[in-house]
Amino acid sequence: MYMKKYKNYIIDMCVIMGCNAFVYFISQFIIKDYHLIGSILDEKIPFVIEFILIYSIWYPLVIFTFFLLFKHNKEKYQKTKKAVLVSLVMAYICFFAYPTTIIRPEVNSFNDLFSLIAYISFKADNPVNCFPSCHCLLSFDMIYALYKEKSINKYLRITLIILFILIIASTLLVKQHVIADVISAFIFSVFATFILPKINLKKR
Repeated sequence: MYMKKYKNYIIDMCVIMGCNAFVYFISQFIIKDYHLIGSILDEKIPFVIEFILIYSIWYPLVIFTFFLLFKHNKEKYQKTKKAVLVSLVMAYICFFAYPTTIIRPEVNSFNDLFSLIAYISFKADNPVNCFPSCHCLLSFDMIYALYKEKSINKYLRITLIILFILIIASTLLVKQHVIADVISAFIFSVFATFILPKINLKKR
């Protein structure tokens, strides 16, 4: 009964999150030449390894937020799903049209939880196809969806928004992305969430 009730949600999450992971990792085997990006300002941002914990909860947090929208506001869920899909398609185009890489600190050992998570994360994920940051892209989409969504408990919404803001900050503080990746993610998310729907409305 539970599976039947949330069947569409489960399929959507498998498609969205599964395709995102698949395209990101498969692109690393196809693309060979990358553009190194970064700035002097990025070099001034400290490496705060403790933020790797916040960075790592991105996947479950996005899935949980989608679940809340699906449960409480189907219309907002559908709009957010479309915005996320458009955002990711634009990101994929950028990955192949302008593949990027960054220089990040090396984590070759671990002696606590934070360094262990960073060690595993850095070993599993090469610092390529960073522009735009998918972590930031979907975090912005989720923030827009949660903002003023009265069907979801106020304190839960605020908590989730704060966590997504911290995830965006964590992409810089754990040196997985540079400022340009965050800015491009913001621009793409604004286009997918606010501008594109209005363009479609005018065409109708």
